[in-house]
Amino acid sequence: MAKHASAVKAARQAVTRNKRNSQARGHFRTIVKNLRAAMKEKIGKDAEKTLQPLLNEAQKILMKAASKNLIKKKTASRYISRLSQAVHKATHA
Repeated sequence: MAKHASAVKAARQAVTRNKRNSQARGHFRTIVKNLRAAMKEKIGKDAEKTLQPLLNEAQKILMKAASKNLIKKKTASRYISRLSQAVHKATHA
């Protein structure tokens, strides 16, 4: 256990940040999972109305996670690119 006051404070801050980061990471993983599940269910022209808002939400969440250094920027871009391609295939199948 930390003895100095600054080390005790740093340990408290680390716990707080860990909770916040894991919650945010879980949130973007859930959003991506929901989009992928919706893609499996809906295929065709009517799918665009449901998939496009989900894709926009996933894009927003992923870029926010990248800006907060939860994931790397290129990783977020790769997620967005692959999800966009999958949504395009699902809506134009």
